[in-house]
Amino acid sequence: MLADGGYAGFRLEALAARAGVAKTTVLRRWPSKPAVAVAAVERLALQTVDLPESGSLRGDLHALLTSAVNVFTHGDGRFVPRLMRESGNHPEIADLLQTVIHTRRLAYRRVLGRAIARHELDADVDQDLLIDLLIGPIWTRLLITHDPITPMLVEEIVDALTRAFPAPPLAAAEPETVVGDRGAQRDGRTPRSRT
Repeated sequence: MLADGGYAGFRLEALAARAGVAKTTVLRRWPSKPAVAVAAVERLALQTVDLPESGSLRGDLHALLTSAVNVFTHGDGRFVPRLMRESGNHPEIADLLQTVIHTRRLAYRRVLGRAIARHELDADVDQDLLIDLLIGPIWTRLLITHDPITPMLVEEIVDALTRAFPAPPLAAAEPETVVGDRGAQRDGRTPRSRT
């Protein structure tokens, strides 16, 4: 209902009718229209963040971004872009949108943490910046330009990010220790004299 009519057009009477209950039944569980919207967003946030396990940063980012596109364009979360556009006129929904945004960003952070553990990303990478760059083009199209979000766009975003945030160089190898003819160790340093 939020996706079809937006927050302004959302009515508890219509919700009760669709559910086949009295409006008072709805109000016993959720005391207001904003409370119902919060419940919908919280449910969405908890149910639509699947953490991929492709084994690579590129695969995980591609899966997360593809999932986000599906959820927010024609899935359960298709009402979120509309709520975002309406939030300027309805301050009460601005805060509830932070729920879904915060939950999804935590999922992205977990994926980035795994990539750091696999040495695919530098441990000092600015994770918030990387996430902003990853999802920014999608939300620009969802909220501003309304240009199509294609699989090719997803590929290009992931390509750009993996080039911009390459794996850190391997740690320099320790100097190799060489055992000489007489058992003396040589590692590029002057050997100690024997006394």
